Amino acid sequence: MLIIVVIHHLQLLLKAGTEGKPTVFLFADNQIKNESFMEDISMILNSGDVPNLYPADEKAEIIEKMQTVAKNEV
Repeated sequence: MLIIVVIHHLQLLLKAGTEGKPTVFLFADNQIKNESFMEDISMILNSGDVPNLYPADEKAEIIEKMQTVAKNEV
């Protein structure tokens, strides 16, 4: 179940980034079930990356979408 929740949150963050939808990521300490989960959340928020989170083809698609969004905002 935890994996489903994480995937759902990641999909929301991706939608916020690629479609420009305002989004809030609220995470309480009582939601931490595993220390590695906290490390992944920290990596996402600090660098936007978690190693091996997406397959190479999905990652390339996400990068392409984000580059388009970034170009449109400049």
